[in-house]
Amino acid sequence: MIDIDWTLFAQIINFLVLVFLLNLVLFRPIRNSLKARAAKLAAQEAEVGGLTEQGLSIDAQIKENLTAAKRQGLSQKEGLRQEGAQAEASLLEAVKAEVDARWVEVEKKIKADMAKARKTLQAQAKSFAQLLAAKILGRELS
Repeated sequence: MIDIDWTLFAQIINFLVLVFLLNLVLFRPIRNSLKARAAKLAAQEAEVGGLTEQGLSIDAQIKENLTAAKRQGLSQKEGLRQEGAQAEASLLEAVKAEVDARWVEVEKKIKADMAKARKTLQAQAKSFAQLLAAKILGRELS
């Protein structure tokens, strides 16, 4: 059985001193380091949340800028396409006008050559007709 004497009180005092010393040397530093670690983790989580939010806003801004750049590129492309179509139309018009002018010149030259050939042929036709008639008739015509 347990006897209550001075050793019991010595053991209780020893236990209390040991708890006080362990609290002072071991438990308090561990709790302080756990609190500091929890505070550091909370600060890092807040920083990560802020950086994530900042990253999302930057991503949204990049997407917006990309969309604006695509729109601008499409409008420039359409402008260049229209400009090219206008240049093509004006070039075709100039070529058509040049072709028409040359066609008129060629037509005039052909008509002039035909008139010249007709005159030559008409002049020669009379002499050819007389020669032919002379050969057919066998005598000379006057």
